[in-house]
Amino acid sequence: MAAAVALGTTVVDLVDAVAASRPRRLAVHSSDGTLTYAELLERADAVVAVLDEQGVQPGDLVGLCVARSSALVVGALGVLRAGAAYVAIDPRYPDDRIAWMVEDSGAKAVVCDEGTKDRLGDRRSTIVLGRGGRCGGRGGPHRLPVHSAPSDPAYVVYTSGSTGQPKGVLVDHASLGNLVAWHLGAFDLDFADRCTQIASPGFDAVIWEIWPALAAGASLHVVPEELRTDPIGLRDWLVAKGITVSFIPTAVAEGLIGLSWPQSTPLRYLLTGGDALGRRPPIELPFALVNNYGLSEATVVATSGVVDPQGDGPPSIGRAIDGVVAEVVDERLQPVAPGMAGELIIGGVAVASGYLGRPELTAERFLGEGSDRRYRTGDLVRQRPDGAFDFLGRLDDQLSIRGYRVEPGEVTAVLNAHPAITASVVVGVGATSAERQLVAYVVGNGEAQPDRFEIIEYLRGSLPEYLVPGRYVWLEALPLTAHGKVDRAALPALAYEPLPGAEGDRPLRTPTEAKIEAVLKELLDVPEVGPEENFFLLGGHSMLGAQLIVRLETLFDVELGLRYLFDHPTLGEIAGAVDRQVAEQAPGDPVR
Repeated sequence: MAAAVALGTTVVDLVDAVAASRPRRLAVHSSDGTLTYAELLERADAVVAVLDEQGVQPGDLVGLCVARSSALVVGALGVLRAGAAYVAIDPRYPDDRIAWMVEDSGAKAVVCDEGTKDRLGDRRSTIVLGRGGRCGGRGGPHRLPVHSAPSDPAYVVYTSGSTGQPKGVLVDHASLGNLVAWHLGAFDLDFADRCTQIASPGFDAVIWEIWPALAAGASLHVVPEELRTDPIGLRDWLVAKGITVSFIPTAVAEGLIGLSWPQSTPLRYLLTGGDALGRRPPIELPFALVNNYGLSEATVVATSGVVDPQGDGPPSIGRAIDGVVAEVVDERLQPVAPGMAGELIIGGVAVASGYLGRPELTAERFLGEGSDRRYRTGDLVRQRPDGAFDFLGRLDDQLSIRGYRVEPGEVTAVLNAHPAITASVVVGVGATSAERQLVAYVVGNGEAQPDRFEIIEYLRGSLPEYLVPGRYVWLEALPLTAHGKVDRAALPALAYEPLPGAEGDRPLRTPTEAKIEAVLKELLDVPEVGPEENFFLLGGHSMLGAQLIVRLETLFDVELGLRYLFDHPTLGEIAGAVDRQVAEQAPGDPVR
């Protein structure tokens, strides 16, 4: 397969070959219809006919704004068979964002569905697909597709941009063909497999779901909308449908692997990616969990690896896939020593053509030309002796906490390894390094939960003090974006919320502790402080520490000094020092 792709075979050629040899095999199953491979090609050709009528030429861009369905697959194949490239647009985006993406891409036409057509106005010609991808009743004899060259564009997917406007990533047929060839070989995909489509239409993972399945002659089953974020319902659906290979976004996959599965389940591979995987699968899981790392600029998947249930530490993101060259470099783009952390640079045929209409941004993030083209990921990784990579976080996610450099992902990985925690996100809150604190948003496993003190002690066993969050927000589930990633912008407003069972477990022991707690509650804006809680982990910093010292001097007529607070930051230690000084102070003598 890889050799055929290298010789110029595209995904269109591969799907044509399947349809010619197995025309009656199931291609797509969805709530809007079931299509055989012959029917899929027939309806895709109806799209080609309308694109031809509207003047779409090979190499043009065509918007594809269709909900997850068999119609989405028909539209994508129709655009490619016309020799054009499609612009992936999620119809759930706001109208203004959809309009912006259509205009920014310069799409000559837009393939849409009944639910989207009225939102597009008359900005571009529209091809409306009905149920099952029917295109206005058009059809006709089977026709040969326009043959695209490996260097021709295949699709555009938009990713978030630092300026607030998304940026379009242009990917050619050679890069897409490499992804498909690797997938077919890595997971032994063939016509007997049953695969899933769960990713949102605007998320690049949908590329990975559709084309390897169709190129192998497998059947593609669209996951019902109501099950996409429901681990129990999704598990039951996967088993009932006899799914053998499935991609599931990380946040949902972590819930799936914690469930009980029938040992006879047909599922062979559960592929996951999109966020850092914080958990390993149980030994008894009857299928392989495969962790994948990738980005739009490197054609969805760059590294991949089966997760060992008995491995140590957080799972790696695997090794570079076929067609990808991965290296770790320093700030000067020079290779780092083995085992050292650095930025991940991706090279090889998987590297995208660049950002659509953004030559300056392309020059900034993409290095070199031709076969030497590389992409700066901005991700911090470390390569293991076996060649696999540890994902350490985003370079731009690094925080400064009281002068220390902090990777929130490192804290999340340790939290997620706790048996009572199924998922977590750690963020930094505060404008300056001195004021900044770590806040953990935590999801439990539904059983008896540890209190906050136990979680803090657990983290202290693996992390230095400055990496231990002081505030915790308890959630039933992490908020997700439309693409299935953790939506950090939607995390609840900062609030102190003790983990279940925390309140009252560590009662104050002395009147001095009670008085100091009242001061701390006011300074730190928290509802309660236990004797073993750390002033700095609760959000304290040097400026608040100075205020605390002044308040204690006034309240107890003692002198502690800020240095003592840094060395002995718990309520119990502060109260003990105050009691000792009061006891040692002779009547009428100043306290020193």
